[in-house]
Amino acid sequence: MQTIDLLNPSHLARVVCRPALPRDTPDVMELTRHIWEGHDYIPYVWAKWLADPQGLLAVAEYGGHVVGLAKLTRLSPTDWWMEGLRVHPQYEGRRIASHLNDYLLDYWLRYGAGAVRLVTAAFRLKVHHMAERSGFKKVGEFGTYSAPLLPGPSPSFHPTAPDEGSRALDFTVKSASLSLSHGLMDTGWQWHRPSIEHLAVAIKAGQAWWWREGQGFLTIGEDTDDDGTPFPYIQLLACPMEMIAEMLVDCRRLAGSLGYARVDWTAPLHPDLQPVLAAAGFLQEWEHSAYLFEKFHPKGVQGLV
Repeated sequence: MQTIDLLNPSHLARVVCRPALPRDTPDVMELTRHIWEGHDYIPYVWAKWLADPQGLLAVAEYGGHVVGLAKLTRLSPTDWWMEGLRVHPQYEGRRIASHLNDYLLDYWLRYGAGAVRLVTAAFRLKVHHMAERSGFKKVGEFGTYSAPLLPGPSPSFHPTAPDEGSRALDFTVKSASLSLSHGLMDTGWQWHRPSIEHLAVAIKAGQAWWWREGQGFLTIGEDTDDDGTPFPYIQLLACPMEMIAEMLVDCRRLAGSLGYARVDWTAPLHPDLQPVLAAAGFLQEWEHSAYLFEKFHPKGVQGLV
């Protein structure tokens, strides 16, 4: 637990950063009601976050009420993710976000390893400054692209067998296209290094494919629109650089064969990739981009490939 004094116009106020508890739920629901005009995703994941035995789910308490929250998620022993940073609008400007950020980083420095990452919108300048002050470096910029399905079968893809995880990982980390996404894969707005564990999850779920007899490898995840309609998104796309456009076009056929209406990719905004996305029929869906930040543990990067 971490206690911080904030100078209030009338008295010395006290903010306490501590692990979240089930009893914080009503305050968290009230806080998130004011975020994104009531469309915050935190209420849908809060119970799951509370039940997560690894990492740290933290709240900032002021005057007996929760006024901020943030989560440090352990994706693997050497991949950690910071997410869900929220401050009640009535308490903004009091460095509560910075204190929560420091509280999570202190935990990671004590118990973590490898790298910790976070993503935030390109226009969130205060978050950029906070990340840089904390020793994070901007890794890259991403934008969300979408393309409609293409009709017809998709013979170019065949499912990855359960015993092919090691082969798929070896192919992926050697793939030139992986460098465009800074050596990382996206499992639902959480970027991390590909690992045998994450590929095994995709393979077991039937969401991993070889492309053109091993010239490429793909994993997808599934998300839902605001109206509940499911759609696939590209988690990992590995192939030679000159074949990315062809593989993306075949991804549109794969989406159609799986019964989806479209396929999305939160793609790296790399200058070499922009004309490729356009040629494959992918258009930017969200006008804003996102910045990915990364910080390495002072112990070193043991275990990172």
